[in-house]
Amino acid sequence: MRHPGQAGRPEFRGAPGSRGLAAVEFILAVPLLLLVTFAVVEIGRALVQYDTLSYAVRSSARFVSENAIAGTSGVVEITAPVRQQAQRLAVYGNAAGSGQACLPGFSTADVEVVQAGPYDVEVRATYPYQPIVFDLLPTFGYGEAIPLAPTMRISVTMRAIS
Repeated sequence: MRHPGQAGRPEFRGAPGSRGLAAVEFILAVPLLLLVTFAVVEIGRALVQYDTLSYAVRSSARFVSENAIAGTSGVVEITAPVRQQAQRLAVYGNAAGSGQACLPGFSTADVEVVQAGPYDVEVRATYPYQPIVFDLLPTFGYGEAIPLAPTMRISVTMRAIS
């Protein structure tokens, strides 16, 4: 018996034999959607960490270029205290080295401060990126696994201000 408000409308039942098709499609699509979601999150996280590392190295190079002492010959000399402060600035965000590192697993040993020329200073940093989900992407027997933990390398050269 039909409800009085539905007197003229036929019921929709779908195509014959298609019961449960939406559930099967959902089950087939979920792994692909999860893979794409994890990939987007991982790429976004890598870009944020690269940007953080780049900013830290740039700030450190600016600090060194302002605090390098010019010798009597006009050639820039980077003293040990300036080198240590620059390393701490790159890692912790301050020259004192207090607080937490700006990136997980990043230390002053990963930062190198060098004299790039008679008037230039260079700060180099190496950071081993650590993915959240997988370290290796399996190829399921079609070659070797693809590493997903690249090493980020940033180098900034600036003219010393004397």
